[in-house]
Amino acid sequence: MDKERFDALVKDAFAGVDNQTHLPAEDVTVPIMDAPIYGFAAADDPIFELFRDPAVIGEKFMAPKEWMPEAKTVAVFYFSFSEEIRSRHRASTEPMDEAWVSGYGDHGKVVVPFAQAMTAALEKEGIRVFNPTWDMKHPSESIPWDNGGEEDLHWSVAWSTRHVAFAAGLGTFGIHRHIITEKGCCGAMVTLLLDCAMEPTKRTYTDPYEYCIRCGACTHRCPVDAITMEHMRNLKKCSGRAAELFQKYKKGNCGKCMVGVPCEDRIPGRGK
Repeated sequence: MDKERFDALVKDAFAGVDNQTHLPAEDVTVPIMDAPIYGFAAADDPIFELFRDPAVIGEKFMAPKEWMPEAKTVAVFYFSFSEEIRSRHRASTEPMDEAWVSGYGDHGKVVVPFAQAMTAALEKEGIRVFNPTWDMKHPSESIPWDNGGEEDLHWSVAWSTRHVAFAAGLGTFGIHRHIITEKGCCGAMVTLLLDCAMEPTKRTYTDPYEYCIRCGACTHRCPVDAITMEHMRNLKKCSGRAAELFQKYKKGNCGKCMVGVPCEDRIPGRGK
């Protein structure tokens, strides 16, 4: 399949999803996500073996061909949250403002139907498709981790969309551990394995943290001081905060470190 045809399928799939959420307090309806950007990685790219390193993901990680032996391409789609959602969360002094609870909480109704529509469209073209995140039967492991003398967690998982996005040329990590793309870090992703060969997206970086300018903005945005310049995001502190918020709001996540920072909607220092 050529890229022009793939582009058309992406546009059609996104146009067909319900990309609106209603904010009762303001009595307005706003878009949830922007149209996705995407990148490709070859399913046999040696980088996937590097992800088994315990310091990266660990032995639980499964390479694309372990999920789908006939896979030739990994497609990764990144959806930025809309400016309408981000601006409200950026300005809010509340732990979880209405827009973020609704927008983040409802992003699955955009990302999941999009992936389903793309799968159906690609299969109609004779391409076999598999989504690892819809078949997470394989075990993950939470490993206690020392982080600068503080208790932390390291997750060894079967599939990590963030790391696969790095492999597919979409971006690098920040000290907040989110992926930073040309559309920033405040977004969501989905991956599809394809049995057709697409030209891999060139990785224009070599360092896993190349796009992070180490400005420290995210360290100040974190309400529980879970991010430090020296040790990045403490996942134990962060997940503890997320659990507390879920008890109160039932959906959504903190996300304060993804807004009001230079990498919110772009690669820092490179404009839009």
